[in-house]
Amino acid sequence: MNSNKALQPLNQARQTMLEAGLPIPPVPRNLSDQLQCPDDARYFTTRDNIPGPWNLSWFLNEVEQKTPDHYLVFGIDGYGVESAATHYYLVENDFAIFHQSNLPTPSHPGLEADLADQYELIAIMAVAASEAREKGKLPENSRIVVVRPAGMPSSWGIQPAPGQPVQWQETSNALLDVCDWLKASVEE
Repeated sequence: MNSNKALQPLNQARQTMLEAGLPIPPVPRNLSDQLQCPDDARYFTTRDNIPGPWNLSWFLNEVEQKTPDHYLVFGIDGYGVESAATHYYLVENDFAIFHQSNLPTPSHPGLEADLADQYELIAIMAVAASEAREKGKLPENSRIVVVRPAGMPSSWGIQPAPGQPVQWQETSNALLDVCDWLKASVEE
């Protein structure tokens, strides 16, 4: 009975994403039973009392200035038809990602064709970050942080320790750059 109750928000999240024509992002098993949907929202979170995910700067400031527990926020948020986006924010010990993708609009009717691939890549990167830590390529207490905002340049960097500023590297494709870094780190 308890596992059925835990699946309810996850099933609701899947339904919300599918109805919007969006792929379902990776949901870590250890966080899936904590999912909840704030009132009248189209996103899901494992946290209470946070702003909606459209407020990306709040989440970035928090990760650089505080030490939040592991969490997941994903779904749809924004203001009006032209500024809604899908969001995927995951913070873990070795890896944190803040990913946004614009939703189709009348002026930009296409969804990013490779969004499902991006989500799959994110899941692989989270595992590879743990492997890099095990191999000593990711220093103790540090984590990889990736920011891929909708319509703005992406960046990534290594956070030396929780609550400390990230050493950012701006790039045209943070997902691929981090994959390259992780591949080189894990293969060495």
